[in-house]
Amino acid sequence: MQSTTSGARRKSGKLQDSKTGIYVRWQLSIGDEMKRDKVEAPGLDDFIANISPMLNSLNDQISTMSQLLSACHDPIKSDTDLQERMALIDELYSHADSEEHVAARFAEWVADRVHEYETETVLVPCSSQSEALAFLMTDRGIKQKDLSGIATQSAVSEILNNKRKMTVAQIKGFSEYFKVPVEFFMQGVV
Repeated sequence: MQSTTSGARRKSGKLQDSKTGIYVRWQLSIGDEMKRDKVEAPGLDDFIANISPMLNSLNDQISTMSQLLSACHDPIKSDTDLQERMALIDELYSHADSEEHVAARFAEWVADRVHEYETETVLVPCSSQSEALAFLMTDRGIKQKDLSGIATQSAVSEILNNKRKMTVAQIKGFSEYFKVPVEFFMQGVV
């Protein structure tokens, strides 16, 4: 279509995008750039009417996923956080129908954070230095030879068999190595 207004030549029309099916009205004046007036597409009005609820729902889902990924990745900082993660693990497992289910996998990742927190902060009461050391070695898969920087293998063996008490230097060394307070090895020591 061509028309002339005040001596300027204008051309306008309607184009359809072959991939999307969207129609675009255009108008061109000689020396001007193409201008789009209005976009028309079958069902576009329905899409526009539903976009706000869809985006709100998507925002909620992304927010929930972000919290879940944070629970899987971020270290636990407090006992309250620990209790929340334990509840999350229970909830995730309640949705899993197998170990391969995505909810079970997320639960295991959260459980890894729980294990890390408990390994660093939860102290199991022990009645002797030998029980405390044996517990930590077993729990963390440590061998006597791994502790050679703190005490000789024979000294570690004697401590584990209640034939020897730890020295102050050994208590400090084991405490630093296992990242537990020195009090963990002080049970029964007066």
